[in-house]
Amino acid sequence: MSALAKGAGLEELARAYFSRQGFFALRSVSILFEDDEVTDADVWLYGRQGLGFRTRTVVDVKDKKSPKAFERILWARGMQLATNCDRAVVVTTDTASKVARFATQQKVSLVTAAFLRHWAGTNDPLEDRLSLEEFTASIQSFSGHKHDGDWLKQIAAAKTATVCLSPFPAFNAALSSFRFFADRAATRPLHREQALRCAYLSAALACVALDAALEKMSFEFPKTRYDLIYSGVAYGDTGDHAVQKSIDTVLTVISKGVNNGAVLARQTRDALEKLFAGLGANTIAEFFAKEQNAAHLFQVARELEHRAHARSRADLTALSIEAKSIIGVFADFVGAKRQPLFNSEFVAASPASASLTPRILSAATKAEARPFTSGNLDELARGAASAPEDSSPSKEDGEPRLL
Repeated sequence: MSALAKGAGLEELARAYFSRQGFFALRSVSILFEDDEVTDADVWLYGRQGLGFRTRTVVDVKDKKSPKAFERILWARGMQLATNCDRAVVVTTDTASKVARFATQQKVSLVTAAFLRHWAGTNDPLEDRLSLEEFTASIQSFSGHKHDGDWLKQIAAAKTATVCLSPFPAFNAALSSFRFFADRAATRPLHREQALRCAYLSAALACVALDAALEKMSFEFPKTRYDLIYSGVAYGDTGDHAVQKSIDTVLTVISKGVNNGAVLARQTRDALEKLFAGLGANTIAEFFAKEQNAAHLFQVARELEHRAHARSRADLTALSIEAKSIIGVFADFVGAKRQPLFNSEFVAASPASASLTPRILSAATKAEARPFTSGNLDELARGAASAPEDSSPSKEDGEPRLL
């Protein structure tokens, strides 16, 4: 396996093993309670078995000479209950039989590090895949990532939402992250690769969240599915219509307790309906109310997560038709341009043009909200070229190159 810290290497091995078993596997997820970080999950698994059955599993991984296996088993069991997961797994270096018996008693599955290493054999799970550490380092190679909306925080928030929130709020959070990185893919040409990786991972999380939301709608008619999806996306409902009921309660109070309340309540309701209609939730509802489209969510989630970590740029953008369709729907919903999300051409800075990066970032930030066009890109380049600098590289050396 590629050189990694001891614990990280075993986490990647565990992630690879469960991914090969058909799960959507996610490493290092912060668990929050009311915005405070409680702990983190080493690996989190999401599985789809049949039309109406989903599973969630928390995996604790410890690669130590003294793994404290009994303690880790109890901790994993507690994590399972705290995060409403269906199963808990502990990966440990301890091979004692009494540890296995204790795990069985606590309804925790035990996987030994020796088993995983034997399973991997001489195959390197990271031969064609970036580890989480390499993925993070790729983002950090953009020196302005923290001041440009904090890219790592965006990804961490989307991952946490997927694990900690109800499905529709998690879906909206993941799509917020997707919108952020779709914009960056269009306006940060020198860092489009990193933006694409993050956009694909955010879209994968959105697919998982939406697939989880559809679990309870598996046997509903398309019209009912449409209404439930629309309500979930527009209001962030968990399926109980709590937001709509709260709005109705407030409007009732206005109607009965304020002068001209009936008129004010009606005007307020009309304004709210226009507001929610403008969110475009019907785009998501129309597409995924059809079972033939919704059925692809899980596999597309696995594919996009894989593409986000692909070592090769050619593999990064080699999306299936199903993945392109879903990415396109997400892009339409958030108002992002599709072309930058599918384009396989990448701009790389030559050594001389590296000094242009801060100026391109400054110019791009001002144009962030505008649609991406070739004209905009030219404008960004002109803005960077016209910015004052101690020395100006020649056009031949300083222009970005297409790879």
